[in-house]
Amino acid sequence: MENAIRTFIAIEANGIMRQELCNIQTLFKKQFSGNISWVKPENIHLTLRFLGHIQETQLEQIKKVITAIAKDTKKFTMDLGVFGVFPDTLNPHVLWVGINFGFDQLNSINAQIEEKLETINFGVGEKFFHPHFTLARIKKVDNKKTLEILLKTSRPKESFSNVDKISMFKSEITPQGAVYTKIFEEELAS
Repeated sequence: MENAIRTFIAIEANGIMRQELCNIQTLFKKQFSGNISWVKPENIHLTLRFLGHIQETQLEQIKKVITAIAKDTKKFTMDLGVFGVFPDTLNPHVLWVGINFGFDQLNSINAQIEEKLETINFGVGEKFFHPHFTLARIKKVDNKKTLEILLKTSRPKESFSNVDKISMFKSEITPQGAVYTKIFEEELAS
């Protein structure tokens, strides 16, 4: 698509939570290996909706959707939950950490995004939304048993993050990895 940009809508982690997510990555890196692509600390985010390649002309409509949702959503707090992998431990492709406190609010925001995007004929997103921070993408794990044990026995430290805005990012895939550039953000209601 000519002039198309790859975009997504997300929530950013604050400094304390981002540091804990980096600490978690360090722990996991020490415990298991394989063909694993670790998310750069500056790229860690919670995706509310991956939009894919969109035309620049669609940006204004999507910004209006984000603004409308932000005005109707009060600021809240989230914290980290359990670890997991998609699709499962037998064939792990994505290592993630979920959300405990704030889970319902994030699901509500996602549902509103889906509903409002449908009204502008944007198309349907993932049928199943599970709020999480992606820590790594896995092509091959050398020791799946170690990964399974870590998933069952490890827990993140308590690290709350204030959720006070919704952001939209441009994503560019480069040989050095993904580069995310914030192109819009809207404050949540007080």
